[in-house]
Amino acid sequence: MDKSEYGIIWQKQNRLTDLDFADDIAIVAEEENVCQEMTTKLEEQSAQVGLNISREKTKAMEITQRSSLQPIAVAQGNVEYVERVTYLGSVISSNGDVEANINTRLAKAAAVFQRLDNVHT
Repeated sequence: MDKSEYGIIWQKQNRLTDLDFADDIAIVAEEENVCQEMTTKLEEQSAQVGLNISREKTKAMEITQRSSLQPIAVAQGNVEYVERVTYLGSVISSNGDVEANINTRLAKAAAVFQRLDNVHT
């Protein structure tokens, strides 16, 4: 994504447009219309190499004071807005709350320790 208004300002003069890992991508934008434009561009470029965006697996999260959400559309329809999403093992909440993320990590650690206990007995 190479448009100068895409993404968010990062380190004064750079812009962060997306976070990529394997087949996951998180698009970052300051304006809803820019997010839709970036999604459309991603969808077009993906189609050129035989890939498509799954509406069922795609989620949108908006961090704002406003209550009206503009739909983000892909070829199969509108993307679902969520209050919380897990990305690369971290729980991200639209209100910035980290409690869910901490609880998830503690539960995962407890499960590992439980398995270790079974090994040592």
